[in-house]
Amino acid sequence: MVANHLLQLLTLTAMEPPVAFDADNVREEKVQVLRSIRRLKPEQVAERTVRAQYGPGEIDGEKVKGYREEEGVAAGSVTETYAAIEFHVSNWRWSGVPFYVRTGKRLGRQLTEIAVHLKRTPQALFARTPTDEIEPNVIVLRIQPNEGITVTFGAKRPGFEMVTNTVHMDFCYQTAFGVESPDAYEMLLLDVMRGDATLFIRSDEAEAQWHLITPIEEAWASQNVKELPVYAAGSDGPAEADDLPIGNGHRWRRLMETQAGCD
Repeated sequence: MVANHLLQLLTLTAMEPPVAFDADNVREEKVQVLRSIRRLKPEQVAERTVRAQYGPGEIDGEKVKGYREEEGVAAGSVTETYAAIEFHVSNWRWSGVPFYVRTGKRLGRQLTEIAVHLKRTPQALFARTPTDEIEPNVIVLRIQPNEGITVTFGAKRPGFEMVTNTVHMDFCYQTAFGVESPDAYEMLLLDVMRGDATLFIRSDEAEAQWHLITPIEEAWASQNVKELPVYAAGSDGPAEADDLPIGNGHRWRRLMETQAGCD
C-alpha cells in the first residue's frame, strides 16, 4: 500500500505544476519528487517508521478477531497490518517539511485523504489567545469515500471577548453536482480505451518507489522481531505511531474526529 498507493498521493501533493497536463509531463514531475525523497538508512528506519498488527476489538458495535486469530494466519505471524512512515522531500519547496503517511487494516474508519497542515505565521492574528488553543489551518482533500475538500481554520466567535473556535468549510462532489463519481477502476479502464496514460506509472517511477521502500523492508527483516506492537481493531492504530509526528510538533488526525463530508 505504501509503495503503490501512498507514495502516489505524496507525489501528486508535492509535485511541481507540469508544463502541460498530459501523461509524459505529469509523470515526469512525479518521478522528480520520488528522486528527491531521502532514502532511509537502517538506523533511521527505527526512528521514522512504525509497523503493527491489529488485535481483537470492536467495529460498528461488533466484536472482531485479531489478525493472528484469522483463518489461515499463523499463530506467530509477524506480518504487519499497519505501517506509518515519515518521509522528507529534499528540494527547495519542501525543505524542512515532513510528510507522514499511514495505512492499516481494521482501523476505526475507512477513508483515504490528504491533509495539508499550513504553517503558522510568525505573528498570531489572535494575539491574546494562547497558541496551544489555536488549531492549525488545514486543507483536506477527501479521495474516498465521499470525494470532496474541507478547509478547517480558526475563527473569532462573535462578541467582545477574544475567543476562537475551529470551523469547517466543506465541499462535497455528490452534494454539489447531484451525481456519484465513477468508480476509480471505471476511470482507469476508460483511460485504457482512450489511450490516456496519465494515471498509470512509468517503469522508472516504479523503480524509484521501490528504491525508497526496499531499505525499509530490509531493515524490518533484519530486526527479527517475535512480536509486533498491537492495536485494537476499530482504533486509530498503535500508540507507538503517535510518537512519530510528535517529535516535530505535529499529531495524527483522529479518524473518528475527521469531517465526514457527505455523511
